[in-house]
Amino acid sequence: MSNLDFLHTLKFPYILKQNVLWGEMDAFGHINNVIYFRYFESARINFFTQTNLWKDFNNDDVRIVVVKLECNYAHEIVYPEEIEIGVAIKQIGNSSMHVHHVVKSTAKNIIFAHGEGVIVSTDPKTGKSKPWTEDLKNKLNQWI
Repeated sequence: MSNLDFLHTLKFPYILKQNVLWGEMDAFGHINNVIYFRYFESARINFFTQTNLWKDFNNDDVRIVVVKLECNYAHEIVYPEEIEIGVAIKQIGNSSMHVHHVVKSTAKNIIFAHGEGVIVSTDPKTGKSKPWTEDLKNKLNQWI
């Protein structure tokens, strides 16, 4: 079992396909490491928007905040490449959720990077963590 085999056990209900842009490369001719975090963010926000979760996360009662985000680089991406960015909700806590991201080649069996983030529900008035409502927990759990 390779160290990436666990990715195959996750359900990635949302995949964003896009082409790597020439301007995303750095002086060494591969995609700059900061860009992977943008890939994660783009796919995560698109997932939340497509599933209507974004409306639940952006209202007068609750806001979400990314409190941790990490990226593990497996293979460098070189232009041109079409990539798929997957989003998986791994775990729902009292006021947090663990989200996993994967960036892989559309045409080849290559995983370029993967990472995990922790997102916390907060009260917009106080900025402090706030437990998920039962309704929102149920909506999130359907994507695990």
